[in-house]
Amino acid sequence: MKQKIILTFNKEELNKFEEALGNSGINKLSELVTLVISKDNPEKYITRKVKEALSDLSGFEIEFITLSHNLKTDLGLTNYHKKSLKFYFQRIVKDLDSKKAVTVQECEKLTKVSDCIKLIKSKI
Repeated sequence: MKQKIILTFNKEELNKFEEALGNSGINKLSELVTLVISKDNPEKYITRKVKEALSDLSGFEIEFITLSHNLKTDLGLTNYHKKSLKFYFQRIVKDLDSKKAVTVQECEKLTKVSDCIKLIKSKI
């Protein structure tokens, strides 16, 4: 059984957590923390964060979600869910040091997971 754990760290604590993970032998978690900290691969970072947001709203596991999934028919997202993506996506854009804004109208027009990624890329 998988467990979802949400942790909140400041920059210093996050670096210490990354260091501890490096010594733990938990490779998958260590890679994920490194991805979130360094953001050195924006494509991979955006894809991961979009899948996390969609998982949070849909209830599907991150690993289940593919780029070709339809937000409504495959993930069960309503127009209300799509509107709430603005909050998630704006945070991703901000994390990538962009000042551009994601609008609710843009989120309402999204149909596939790949569209979500394209929207965020257009903002960085």
